[in-house]
Amino acid sequence: MVKVRQILDWLNAFAPFDSAESFDNVGLLMGDPDAQVSAVLFGMDVTEALAQEAAALGAELIITHHPFIFHGLKRINYTGPQGRTLAFLMQHGISVIAAHTNYDKAPGGVCDSLAAALGLHAVESCADYVRMGVLPSSLSPAGLCDHIRKALCVEPRCFYTLDKPISRVAVSGGAYGEGYEMALCAGADAYVVGEIGYHDVADATARGLVVLDAGHYATELPGVVSLYTRFLADASAAHWQVRAHLHQPAPFAGALLALQ
Repeated sequence: MVKVRQILDWLNAFAPFDSAESFDNVGLLMGDPDAQVSAVLFGMDVTEALAQEAAALGAELIITHHPFIFHGLKRINYTGPQGRTLAFLMQHGISVIAAHTNYDKAPGGVCDSLAAALGLHAVESCADYVRMGVLPSSLSPAGLCDHIRKALCVEPRCFYTLDKPISRVAVSGGAYGEGYEMALCAGADAYVVGEIGYHDVADATARGLVVLDAGHYATELPGVVSLYTRFLADASAAHWQVRAHLHQPAPFAGALLALQ
């Protein structure tokens, strides 16, 4: 049977944990590296619902994008969501792995998966967290909004000063609003990102860039799905006797449109 540390090594091979940002918390966040794993559940966040699904499936391991333990814990309150979930996971002996900024920037990770979900081709890396690609055909800002709505099941917010044709699109999953600078330097017509601040939008649009805020969850979800499908393929090739599942529900209403 596969052990937790073998799955850690699998992740580390293409998204090295030591490539994560210094503020991040990745790798095995709780559990035993020598614990055996017959089933693993993939998801975005370790919510109470995801933890309960893992237990119901008999999964000994959870792999999420966002770290369940991010900031230092000074107190564990069993009446709060995180404390209840932590106690539940310990009670059921479930280990937790996070692949966050190391997976954002990895080849085939969150940023590449977002570019693929939007159908971009000739994709190149502009920076660790920014990818640039070309649309199959030029679109107006409204047309790109509609394209994103259909591809990501989200209602993006579109900001621009010039209603111009868009061909070259830069993307970054999650909260990387500052990436608009790299998008501009690379010659992008538009920048699709999960979160961006007002002042960054003001500067970007004044410099001719179309900005689309497509939501943190929706822009990172393709990466989680990609990680799950990659595991299915690699586990099969390695003849691992382990089941894999994908936690489907969004953590809160409004994160997605069609999947609510």
